[in-house]
Amino acid sequence: MIRFEGVSKSFGGAKAVDDVTLSVARGTICALVGTSGSGKSTLLRLVNRLLEVDAGSIRFDGEDVTRLAPVELRRRVGYVIQSVGLFPHWTVERNIATVPRLLGWSSARIGERVAELLDLVGLPPGLHARRYPDELSGGQQQRVGVARALAAEPELLLMDEPFGAVDPPTRRGLQDSLIAIQRRTGTTILLVTHDVEEAIRLCGTLAVLHHGRLLQTGTPASVLTHPASDEVARFFGGPLLGLNRLKALRVGDRAHVADPPAAEGEPIDTDATLETALARMVAEGRSRLPVRHLADGRSGVLDLADLVRP
Repeated sequence: MIRFEGVSKSFGGAKAVDDVTLSVARGTICALVGTSGSGKSTLLRLVNRLLEVDAGSIRFDGEDVTRLAPVELRRRVGYVIQSVGLFPHWTVERNIATVPRLLGWSSARIGERVAELLDLVGLPPGLHARRYPDELSGGQQQRVGVARALAAEPELLLMDEPFGAVDPPTRRGLQDSLIAIQRRTGTTILLVTHDVEEAIRLCGTLAVLHHGRLLQTGTPASVLTHPASDEVARFFGGPLLGLNRLKALRVGDRAHVADPPAAEGEPIDTDATLETALARMVAEGRSRLPVRHLADGRSGVLDLADLVRP
């Protein structure tokens, strides 16, 4: 869906993005991660031409973005930012309908789309469509922002620290909603975040940036298991890297067929994280958990030793 080829961008002689080559597959969530000033947001804004590349090229669905008119490009790309940017004097439904109105959709089609999206982001339209942004919580405003970005059925969704301004419980709920929305719609998402846990939880691919350069790409499990450099290892926790790795690995990756005696207690699912398994072991004072349905259908177990082996 997106291909960065040797992309560079400078400000005042300093390179914010330095010779980045990266592919984002259609229908996936890719996180741009790194410390402040690593070039994440700059790289994101080059996609929808809020900034223009100095060198290299960006292809969107096979076409160089510089060959597309900016307005046409931005109507095909949803954009969600931390500050939301809802129009304060417009109702929720009118905010969501912004781009469909510009595209000349009929009122009936717009009404159906607004109702569909409010249901999708967990805001019943009968309760929220006629409300104004200042009548909503921060989390609700962010949900409306996501709905607005999805309104014209974009092929790509760009998200720049979208949940950074909300409290942790609300943030986790928003993350759950985003996962559900992406699974339902199949929209390709390019996400900027500095939050390690968020990146691991949401994304199938990580792209780690440092001083504008791309250091490593891969699945969360591969990056945290085999960091390509000291900078990558430090970003993902340094001495706590091993604990963060437990967030990226699943019970099914380490569980094995139960040998008598089988473990007692409620079985844990194979798609639960090893972090969840460790938390249960600590809470229940045990070093073995039963596992529900291994790949071959048999029951299994997960031992504490399985969590710490390479």
